[in-house]
Amino acid sequence: MRICFYVLFWAIQAPFLVTAQNDFGTIGPKEGIHLHLNKTTFIQGERLWFKAYIQDEATKLPSFETTNLYVGIFDAGGEELKRKLYYVESGMARGDFSIDSTLVNTEYTIRAWTNFMRNFEGYKPFEQRIKIVKDTVDQDSAKINMQISVFPEGGQLIAGAYNNIGILLSNGLRQGVAVDNLELIDETGRIIQGNIATNDFGMGKTGFVVDADKKYFLRRQGRRLPTIRQELPEASRGQLGMNIENNGKDKVLLTLIASQETFLEKDGDTHTIAFYQDDFIRFEDMEVNETAAVLSIDRKELPHGILTVVLFDTELRPIAYRMFFNHRNTGRIGPNLEIDHCLTEFGDSLQIDLILPKRVNNEINLSLSVLPNQSESYDPDNSIVSSFLVRPYIKSYFQDHYFFQGQDRRKRYELDKRLLIEGWGKYDWDSRKLEEVRQKFTMETGIPFEGRVIDADLNEEQQVSLVAELSGAFRFEELQNDKSFKGNMVLFEGDSLKVSLIGKKGRLRKPKAELWFQDSDGPALNYLATKTLKRQLALLESPVVMEGPLNIGERIIALDEVTVTEKVTAQKKFQISALVEGRLIDDDEIRKTPAVSSYILKLGFLIFGNGGELGIYVRKPPGFARVPVSIDGMLAQPGELIGMPLSSVRFFTFSKDRNGPFISMSLNPNYVPPNQRNKFVKFAITNGYARPQEYFSPNYPNDNQQIFQSFGALYWKADVVVNAEIPTTINVPIKGQGAMELFMEGMTMDGHLITQEQRLEVR
Repeated sequence: MRICFYVLFWAIQAPFLVTAQNDFGTIGPKEGIHLHLNKTTFIQGERLWFKAYIQDEATKLPSFETTNLYVGIFDAGGEELKRKLYYVESGMARGDFSIDSTLVNTEYTIRAWTNFMRNFEGYKPFEQRIKIVKDTVDQDSAKINMQISVFPEGGQLIAGAYNNIGILLSNGLRQGVAVDNLELIDETGRIIQGNIATNDFGMGKTGFVVDADKKYFLRRQGRRLPTIRQELPEASRGQLGMNIENNGKDKVLLTLIASQETFLEKDGDTHTIAFYQDDFIRFEDMEVNETAAVLSIDRKELPHGILTVVLFDTELRPIAYRMFFNHRNTGRIGPNLEIDHCLTEFGDSLQIDLILPKRVNNEINLSLSVLPNQSESYDPDNSIVSSFLVRPYIKSYFQDHYFFQGQDRRKRYELDKRLLIEGWGKYDWDSRKLEEVRQKFTMETGIPFEGRVIDADLNEEQQVSLVAELSGAFRFEELQNDKSFKGNMVLFEGDSLKVSLIGKKGRLRKPKAELWFQDSDGPALNYLATKTLKRQLALLESPVVMEGPLNIGERIIALDEVTVTEKVTAQKKFQISALVEGRLIDDDEIRKTPAVSSYILKLGFLIFGNGGELGIYVRKPPGFARVPVSIDGMLAQPGELIGMPLSSVRFFTFSKDRNGPFISMSLNPNYVPPNQRNKFVKFAITNGYARPQEYFSPNYPNDNQQIFQSFGALYWKADVVVNAEIPTTINVPIKGQGAMELFMEGMTMDGHLITQEQRLEVR
């Protein structure tokens, strides 16, 4: 056997390289997305929290170009029920969704994508199925339809040779079935192999010498499950195939297989082996002789992660293929964190200390979920490792996170079976040929806007200043000859953009202006500041008021999004529920009660100092109950309301119920302080980035109930930075737990990935 580096193959096969060029130039890199959810099964009334990680698949580093991430919740029919746009910074974003009364079924899918990903046909967004626990859990009555699928290694059975086959046993519901009594039989019923086992994912593997003149079947006979029988594909005569041995520590072995007659017939022929990942990375020339040819490749000579190896015949036609995962010490999977823990001083929380091993130089940014020890609520399909190292190349559904949690030799062997079953994967040979891809969707950065200043004097005023009121983001844009301007900024929903004309000596004045915010998935939204804007009411989300034992009623009430028409309406009072009321603030109310504090008193609340601290209260005999106040969904201090003008508020939501009072205010985005009213005009930002909330723990009715033990949550933190110098400490409430489960995902700026689970005993 002669093996050498095959240098001419690159030029010969150039049309098959993975580059896609057209009139718009070369298509840039694809983007990988992973969402780490705090859990995957929820109780009605909780919130779904997530951390998003976005990777540039060409550099294998966090994506620093894309800033816009779309995340939505879809029902079983694919209908979009919720969607938000999130700001991505250094390849990461965080956000949340309410599991509210709009989600009436038990199963949904959360998806995440970027605009640029839509250029690539068949390149699916990130998907994760989520479940919602109801008062009564529907029993799955779907009929079990057992199926056996057979996957010969290399794509076909080779007559007269020893062949490996991958096996997938499923129940017809996208679920694998574990058995230990599959049988490989021939057409006469003789058992060739018995007691073939499949794992919990329904995957198995076996091998046997194939006789060209026989038919073979896989059979399962049993009492609990129906008897099934599946014929294996017909074997190819006079053909070469290949086997991959991927269990060695330092070497990957590739063996050509064929019948003895085929080896003699093809003696001296040259076949070519090609390895590729995103592009071709290595070519080997193998000369066939009458003994089985074996190619040994050092793992260090191949990149880390999934590779596909293809065997070409003498005319450079692909005749066999196989995916495998190259494990090597210098791969992108980072080391596990060192974790220590102890009870805090008062014994109500567990202190967890996280630190990287001393040999690691880079710090890691990770997300962390802590669940009760008996929790059944965390079952993700992918970890961050499998999302970036496996998912871009495969098309079949499996729970790939399993293979990278506490990985050992057994799990590496099972991962190899999984890739044997995958075959070509998502990118088969035809998809790697040169194709024209029209770059229709851009890589988005910021929120794009266009505007026009109607009354600008271009001799004196040639620039506009744009400042986001809450975030403080700003830009200066030049006016064109038609008095228009455009650009993009980091703009959040609920914020407002202040636009000023800049004259000589930097003077600012209020312009008459138009402004359009672009929406990549719909028409531009037009906001015209030169006409009187009709009142538009957008409440935050619906009151979480639920019946039954699963009610976890949140203290900060959110209201369903509703829109009042632009016609002037006399309706100012809204009875949202028996205990919750709403008030629309109009000009007439502002004239009567100019201050927020006075309006709160008018609604029947009390404001006074207690122990030197100002507070808002309702009567709760024999004393008073303190009233929490939120402004645009964020908790506020009562002192912030003193001197606050009522004209700065758009809508009040409140409850005077003694057992759960609250006040929630939605600010008026078009409010301008008196001292600045002649300097700029304001535009409300309604289609900007969703503003992530800070995590708050759900108010479970009883932490000792089984529903909490099985599906509740203890803690979530989206941004935890850990290094090798000083431990990072977090405190997790115990809530009666004797142990808890810790789930972590993370990424470094140089692309190393970490996924780690750990059980912590409370001691």
